[in-house]
Amino acid sequence: MKINQSLLRIVLTFIISTILILILGYSLLARSFYLWGLDNSLAMNAIHIEKLINIQGYETVESKLDVIDTDLYPNYQSLPDVIKSNYAPEDFSTQDHYSFEVKDAWYDYPEAAYFIHPAKSANGEMYFIVNVFDDQFLVTEFERIMVESKMPSIGSVAIVAILTFMLIGFSLAQYIARPVSKLHQWAQQLTLKTIADPVPAFGFRELDELAEKIHTNLQNIEKTLSRESQFLQHASHELRTPIAVILSNASLMEHMWHDAPPACQKPLDRINRAGLTMSHLTETLLWLTRNKDYQPKIETFNLSHLTEELVEEHQYLLGGKDVTVELALSSVTQSLPKVMIRIIIANLIRNAMQHTDSGHILIKLEQETLTIVNWGELLTGEKSDGFGLGIKLVKQICTNQGWHYQQDVVHDACTVEVIFTTTKRKA
Repeated sequence: MKINQSLLRIVLTFIISTILILILGYSLLARSFYLWGLDNSLAMNAIHIEKLINIQGYETVESKLDVIDTDLYPNYQSLPDVIKSNYAPEDFSTQDHYSFEVKDAWYDYPEAAYFIHPAKSANGEMYFIVNVFDDQFLVTEFERIMVESKMPSIGSVAIVAILTFMLIGFSLAQYIARPVSKLHQWAQQLTLKTIADPVPAFGFRELDELAEKIHTNLQNIEKTLSRESQFLQHASHELRTPIAVILSNASLMEHMWHDAPPACQKPLDRINRAGLTMSHLTETLLWLTRNKDYQPKIETFNLSHLTEELVEEHQYLLGGKDVTVELALSSVTQSLPKVMIRIIIANLIRNAMQHTDSGHILIKLEQETLTIVNWGELLTGEKSDGFGLGIKLVKQICTNQGWHYQQDVVHDACTVEVIFTTTKRKA
């Protein structure tokens, strides 16, 4: 299954995702830095209180700590249960400062924050300097700092940053997408007629290299087509002489051998028809490689007689096969390019007879519409032996002449329809 992805959408998604992650990360860091700063400040304050206790005594300092929202606990057992649930006695060291937050999820704002500073008294026993702040104090204090420092809120900064970076990202994506769109339009308008024009600049080295590769590949294709066209022209010209020799000698034999037995007359007729087919084929190849304005010779002839002749000519393809051929031909006389019509009908009949191993073939002609249907066991693939160029040549002739061509395969039946309408034929 083909997946269509937009380069612009991928770039925008990457840029916006990166911006959102960065803004979310820095928003969380800003809140963490506030709590980290508070922790450091309280640690320095606790060290100062410890020094005062060493100088003035535990009881003297304890009575003065209510002013700065600090509590003293003489031992581990007297600590609040929430602290004891987070730390065991052996976890504390007088060389460190401890803190933790109480919250439901990692991204939530803390409901409470605990700051613990262990210290030792003069008699060697450990006591604890504790600061506890609930969410009302933390939020209020944080907002007070933001107001006093005239700093915008994290939410406001995040929204402005998101919108700004989204605008920058969209502008950058558009800046990249414009030359890509230009390359797309240039590639769509590139034809064999404009292949000689210089490659325009697209503003990015990678796009310029891609355009050069596209241009080089198309130039190689154009050279290959030109060589093939020249080969067809030269081959067709070279085949004219031996074909003319075959036809002239076959005609000479037919006039000189009046008393030829019937058994020899049929091979002679087949030689004549094969020579004419080759002559028509070379003329068709030359026509296909010439200017489109060139048109083959228009002749008035009977389509049904031509079809019967071609069916008889290809009967050898049914040798050894259990295939029946039904002809439903109405007498139709038209003025059309006979050479083209002969090539088309011959290839369609040959294709039907070659690809049907057993079954039934219907060849129907009504006015300018030829229909060939073959039922039965169909062979796969297209054979290219004989004098025909196959269905591809038929399609190319119909396209050049503006004739309707349609092929349908349903179950065990293959139907081909060609309408030789002169109103659609190119002038």
